[in-house]
Amino acid sequence: MTAVRRPALLLVAVALGTRGLAGQTPLRIGQSVTGRLTLADRQLADSSRYKLYTFDARLGDTVSADMSSDDLDANLILADASGNPLARNDDAGGGCNAHLSFVLPAAGGYELFANSSSPGELGDFTVSLVQGVTAAARDTTCRGFGRVKGVIQVGQTVKGQLTAGDPLLRTDSSYYQRWVLPLEAGRTVTVDLASDDFDSYLLVTRGRGQKLVENDDGGGGCNARVAYTATDDHPVRLVVNSAGKLQTGRFTLRVADGAQPVEPKGTCRFRALRQQAEARAVTAAGARQIRVGETLPGQITTSDSLYPDTTYYQFWQFAPRARQQVTIDLASDEFDPVLILRGLDTTVVNNNGGPGCDARVSLTFPETGPYTILVNTTSDPPRQTGRFTLSLTEGHKDQVSDECRPPRPPPPPRPPKPPRPAAAADGQATHTIAVGESIEGVLTGADHFRPRDSTYSQSWTMAGTAGQVVTVDLESPAFDPYLFVAGPGIGTSLQDDDSGGNCNARLTLAFPQTGDYVIVVNSATKHGTGPFTLSVTKGAKPKSLTRCDRTG
Repeated sequence: MTAVRRPALLLVAVALGTRGLAGQTPLRIGQSVTGRLTLADRQLADSSRYKLYTFDARLGDTVSADMSSDDLDANLILADASGNPLARNDDAGGGCNAHLSFVLPAAGGYELFANSSSPGELGDFTVSLVQGVTAAARDTTCRGFGRVKGVIQVGQTVKGQLTAGDPLLRTDSSYYQRWVLPLEAGRTVTVDLASDDFDSYLLVTRGRGQKLVENDDGGGGCNARVAYTATDDHPVRLVVNSAGKLQTGRFTLRVADGAQPVEPKGTCRFRALRQQAEARAVTAAGARQIRVGETLPGQITTSDSLYPDTTYYQFWQFAPRARQQVTIDLASDEFDPVLILRGLDTTVVNNNGGPGCDARVSLTFPETGPYTILVNTTSDPPRQTGRFTLSLTEGHKDQVSDECRPPRPPPPPRPPKPPRPAAAADGQATHTIAVGESIEGVLTGADHFRPRDSTYSQSWTMAGTAGQVVTVDLESPAFDPYLFVAGPGIGTSLQDDDSGGNCNARLTLAFPQTGDYVIVVNSATKHGTGPFTLSVTKGAKPKSLTRCDRTG
């Protein structure tokens, strides 16, 4: 199941003061009831809706409560009659059903909140309350639930933005958002997803993710359109998605009554639009230019951009003729080259396609371009630098199966610890932090800029010992913290957004090897800056249950 931001028990107290008696439903121990969360229901401080059930119990009674649903990700909260929250559960046993068992501290009345794990969720559910301790109900189909962006109703138009902070669909590396659409049985609607920034892709699913209908270019051009007739009165989820990998940008989502014609696929020329947008972004980042037939020298240095996997990279651009066949070779005797080509429908990556450890890509390019080459390195060892040669030749060259013996340059010396606070440090510098330290810093516009998601980042180095377990916390009152950790033995960088509670980031890890690891201080939103606290403590810490809410 996709991780979502979950409410703390404290949020219940905000709702209790105004819950009123009219919204309470009596519930007996031993009883099971069905209910429905609707737009008319009351909301907790995190904007999630709830139904409130009351029951009486004796001193020392042990009760178990269960909540299950096919429409929403269930969440249960237990409170006493005075409004003091006692317990909560979201995903008992790793599934989407909620379950809690609790020994009641006094005789009297208690309250049970049937809630959702994400704001905007609506739909049917079942709640049961029994005497004694019971096991969580088995739930093996929990796949479609997760973070919901909001609710959209028939006749409404929503303007939004798909960003790198949204969930990532692992099957095709595309970002997506879920929007809940309430419907009556038999109602026909037309849903349009339009964007000038990405190639729109639209899906309609049930709560658990079962796909009902999908569309790519039915709205004309590269826009998506779905005409759908509801078979029942359960809410559906509209999945805002892109047809290409890692595409982001602004969009318009519209739901209208009735069926409108869906155009046949084939009129989308989004590749040219995407190439133009990427070319502008890469040019702004300072890309070097190379022409077909040229061989140019270059050098990867510590002043180049740094990926979270601790590899440096440079942008290069070229513009072949339409349908021209070109071979790109990246060679180096000082680092293990990785060649990344962007501008096609998919990103092409090559490591050892050339002689020895050199990289090679040979393609026929469908359009003039421009296309983007990222000169990159492997992540082991981290932070490789050195001289290279980039060649573009017309025609095809086969990939080579030579044995690769990559150069192993000595690791760069660790920089001295920066003065405290870290606010005055250069954005490209690598700071250091030790296990047991807590450091105040500032993320500024002078720090490293990530063109991919328009955020700033700082890199911090910490020394790790194989098998040691630590927790990294990144907290800030000024921006929504995002955290990366990478290093030896970590194949893909570890990432976290809100596990530290209240939008803060937290990662617990066991060092796979002894060596230097990199913490990347980042923000979840564009251009986020401000003071932060970075701490590394021994041992594991649980994920916080406090949902991210900075509206106040």
